[in-house]
Amino acid sequence: MPIESQNPNGQGIAGGILSNVNLEEAQQVIEQTRAAVDSALETAAEFIRERPIVCLAGALAVGYVIGKIVSR
Repeated sequence: MPIESQNPNGQGIAGGILSNVNLEEAQQVIEQTRAAVDSALETAAEFIRERPIVCLAGALAVGYVIGKIVSR
């Protein structure tokens, strides 16, 4: 079982890092990340709606390649 090293304050490395995180900044980063993910999902959904055959062909190609790699 690994033992976490401690800094002079008696906190572990992770505890020291977490104690320096500003809660408001962390929440802002979470919201920005959520917005970016929502935007990416909407863009992907729009692309799939506009080009379903291309997406199906791509999925089949990726599945074929993964199948070949796994079957080795």
